[in-house]
Amino acid sequence: MSESSGNADVAYCGDSLMGVSIAIAVVQIMVVIARFYARYLQRVAYAVDDYLIILSLIASLGQSALYIVLLKIGGLGYHLEYVMQTPEKLVNLQKGLVANQILDFPLTVTPAKISILLFYIRIFSTPTFRMIAYTVGFIVLGHGIGVLFAAIFQCFPVQYAWDKTIEGGSCFDQQAFYRYVSPPNILTDLLILVMPMPFVWKLHTRMTQKLALTGVFLLGGLGTVASILRMTIFFQENALTDPTWASVNLGIWTVLEAGIIIISACLPSIWPLIVRILPRRLVSKHSSSKARGHRYTVSNVKAKVGDGFSRLGENVTGETDKWPLDANPLHESQPASIHGQGLVTGDSISLRSLNETRQEPRYS
Repeated sequence: MSESSGNADVAYCGDSLMGVSIAIAVVQIMVVIARFYARYLQRVAYAVDDYLIILSLIASLGQSALYIVLLKIGGLGYHLEYVMQTPEKLVNLQKGLVANQILDFPLTVTPAKISILLFYIRIFSTPTFRMIAYTVGFIVLGHGIGVLFAAIFQCFPVQYAWDKTIEGGSCFDQQAFYRYVSPPNILTDLLILVMPMPFVWKLHTRMTQKLALTGVFLLGGLGTVASILRMTIFFQENALTDPTWASVNLGIWTVLEAGIIIISACLPSIWPLIVRILPRRLVSKHSSSKARGHRYTVSNVKAKVGDGFSRLGENVTGETDKWPLDANPLHESQPASIHGQGLVTGDSISLRSLNETRQEPRYS
């Protein structure tokens, strides 16, 4: 839509940002609720990574709400020439953009990434992997803290960021800040994506399960794409000369990135919930017709009730047709020697449950 008001162009493009913000907010809430419900069903205590996801969700919802408010009172979605006719809207917009910078990397992306890394540390058992995970975690945390302080103190005094009438005020090169704050984030995105892959492809399981597990971990790659596309906006000529218009696409990719990283952080945790729902309808009828009573032996296994995940290290051998993330963690000091089709666990493990497992044996 394009009308005229004086000589100003009043074209509006904010509807897309409104729709994306609402849709992503709803999906995020549903996924996080599913995550905590899955943990409840598994009767396990909530961990630090769960609480970090709550923090990330609250900040992400704040971002979405902020963009919606700015569409109403900040002139977002209109060309700057038109918004300048209402100076208070520009003040509202600048305040909102500063708040968005605080919510974005420091309070949304950083906690979600650390949550993913803590999850990795819990299920991947090798010391080398854990050292890499902690290193990446410190980089993520350092980047988040750095962006937080840069966003708050980008201008002196702080109020000069939205009130350019203050005498003697100054800001650092904001264009450079907007352009180059994303590359470290993209780098850690890529590191987090590839870290689990060597372990996944060493698993003794079906190729379809390896591909499915790879897809679960690589879902966060969509967030990386969103981050890259958002970064390119700041290299467009109108990103700072017409911020009220350009910030719509910026906002879309921002809320998409936040939503994707939260969803990808929760998906492995809600898989046991999906497994609880699907087998009765899709698996049980098939498996009940298979041979019953086939015995599988497990030697030197000491299992504990954990968070529904199998610790994936170098000390579990054999094959399994069970989804790798649907088992309990094994102590590193108690390697399992699995014969037959594999170790199958649910919320607890016992030799009796292994003996009663309904799976077709594999003959050699």
